[in-house]
Amino acid sequence: MDEGVWERKYHLALERMESDEREFRAVEEVLRRLSLRLAALVTAPGAEVAALLERLTAELRGKPSPASIEPMLDALAGVVTRLDDDSQTEGGEDAATVEALRADIARLQELLATVSARLGDVTRFLAGELEAARSGQGGSHELDARVREEMRALGEKTLAASDLASLQAEVNARLSLIDRHFSEYREREDARLAAYRHRAERMRDRVEELESQTTSLQDSLRREHELALTDGLTGLPNRLAYERRMAEVESEVRRGAVACVGAFDIDHFKSINDAYGHAAGDAVLRIVGQTLARELEGRAFVARYGGEEFVVVFHDTAPADAEMLSQRLCLTVEALAFHASSRPVTITMSGGITRFDAHEEATDAFDRADRALYAAKRAGRNRCVLL
Repeated sequence: MDEGVWERKYHLALERMESDEREFRAVEEVLRRLSLRLAALVTAPGAEVAALLERLTAELRGKPSPASIEPMLDALAGVVTRLDDDSQTEGGEDAATVEALRADIARLQELLATVSARLGDVTRFLAGELEAARSGQGGSHELDARVREEMRALGEKTLAASDLASLQAEVNARLSLIDRHFSEYREREDARLAAYRHRAERMRDRVEELESQTTSLQDSLRREHELALTDGLTGLPNRLAYERRMAEVESEVRRGAVACVGAFDIDHFKSINDAYGHAAGDAVLRIVGQTLARELEGRAFVARYGGEEFVVVFHDTAPADAEMLSQRLCLTVEALAFHASSRPVTITMSGGITRFDAHEEATDAFDRADRALYAAKRAGRNRCVLL
């Protein structure tokens, strides 16, 4: 039940009390005047009233006529009128009753204003809770049911109240119960929100932990991926990285790009291992790999293909230019100052160069570059051959 319904009920109750007051005052006035007249007639001293009553009685016992009775009635009315005038001064005692009734009405109006204000607060609170419930922010169904029950009981008790004092006491009692329901509801809501915040904080901490673990896992996977594509000895991309790069180059060549493939092999590498040990051989591989990467940085992709063999993919480079760069690489490697067991060791390198044609596979280009490499070795090593 909303604020407007309660206000209408109390206004109707107020109107009924005011109507009863007016009716009571009218009846009381009539009864008062009648009592005064009867008392005055019964106790009035003097022969005038007695004579009038005797004459009236005699006429009524006989055969009265209007003409004989009318003067006596007029005379009696005059006596009664005079008695009414005399009794007007005795009506002052009714003013206290009227004032008391007016005070009760004022108290009732004040009570109605208080109830209206508090019910207005209740209505606004319930409206807010209903909106929160619709948006999934709260559970006010139990509170709504309790408040409706208290409102229903308040309406019944109000209609059954026999006087203003009991009405006021009942209204205050019911409103206090409603306040208590609100307090209990707010305590439950505060506890629920506190538990929700605690769960949210735990979930946030867990999410941050998972994010940290995910980042760490991604870093670990990235490192593992890099390790999977990196040669552990030279630090260059390995054969798997070369094959992935060649798949990309193959697509680029299909679209019209120019690329060349070079295969390089360290001359007499087995002799270096046999004469100076595998540690020296590993050092030679590292030095040669670093030299290739440094000299071709930004112009070619360099990888260790396996053993003492390296592979180079030249980007946007014509075959003649690739051959010239490769010859320069061979001279650079030959000029390396390498020592093993405190003795200088001469290192040379042979290479084979070929163009990656658009109609062929990546393996075809590498096989042709490898054939060019062996042609360079047969021609005396420390040189490059374009095929």
